[in-house]
Amino acid sequence: MKRLITLMVVAVITAASLTTGSIARADDDNEEPSISAPQRVFTDHGVTCVKLSADTQKAIDLQTKVLTSSFYQASLRAYGQVVELSDLLRSYRQLARVQARVSQSRARLNASQAEYQRLDGLYQHHQGASKKNVQRARALWQSDHASVGAATVQKFAASSEARARWGALITHWMLEHRRPFQQLAAGQSRLLKLTLPLGKAPQTPPRTVRILFANATTMTVLLVAPAPTTDPDLQGKSYYYLATSHLGQLNYGLHVIGLMHYGSQHSGVIVPNAAVVWLHGSAWVYLKTNDGCFVRKPARTRMPVPGGWFQAGGLRPGDRLVMQGVEVLLSVQSLAAAPKGSAGEDDDED
Repeated sequence: MKRLITLMVVAVITAASLTTGSIARADDDNEEPSISAPQRVFTDHGVTCVKLSADTQKAIDLQTKVLTSSFYQASLRAYGQVVELSDLLRSYRQLARVQARVSQSRARLNASQAEYQRLDGLYQHHQGASKKNVQRARALWQSDHASVGAATVQKFAASSEARARWGALITHWMLEHRRPFQQLAAGQSRLLKLTLPLGKAPQTPPRTVRILFANATTMTVLLVAPAPTTDPDLQGKSYYYLATSHLGQLNYGLHVIGLMHYGSQHSGVIVPNAAVVWLHGSAWVYLKTNDGCFVRKPARTRMPVPGGWFQAGGLRPGDRLVMQGVEVLLSVQSLAAAPKGSAGEDDDED
């Protein structure tokens, strides 16, 4: 309905200009004073502005908005998923088993070594220990020593395997039973693996990433460490991030999209979609000046943001941007710039 009213206002303005022009030509034929159409477009020192009466602005429901300061940082989309808890626990159980073997074999080694040393001392001092018992104790001690070596190798292999999959930091959490892993195991946090396409990963991964949900809400996750492996379907650089909120929306195995910001931060303003009008492939906006003029300015659409575009120059915080009625302003300015007779004027017939 508002768009229909806007088109009607444009038609009235156009018709008024054409009708007044026709009256002026007729008056020229009768050599009577001409009646000029109201001037709505002015140029002062190379700046063109449009002026509309208060009644016209009300008729088209012209609305403005004061621009506020904003910041922008380039971002990349990362794709990944919430890591399955069973995968983490499987690695944790394997590490726990080999750690237990090492501890048990070392305990047996300490006991057999002490027993061998006791019996050997008695035998050396001829205090009732037989040579056969000493040999058995020595054999048991050597066997336990070999068991410690085997268990240590198993622990090294399991730790290396875990580091190859989870990285050094998460493996350390599991080996030392650190609180971050305890929270993961208890379901009090989530581990996310996010991947950037090949050639797009920044040199330093961002400390925080915004996760985008289907209902247009977002949440922030914190960097844990680069991931040693990547998703075979995505083929890029992967990172582990930790989520401690919105856990109800982060089901295990859920595929997610994250925004990774990188590079320097820029200051400027955000131009809403509704304020932009297109002409010959270029984007424009209108600003209302202090003296009531409406001035057209180019809009830069190289940096899209939710709801519009970020613009670092050309527009400033405090500028009053036309949000509604911008099509009418463009039509009025374009009509004034059109060559005479191009608005539908017919050639005179003989």
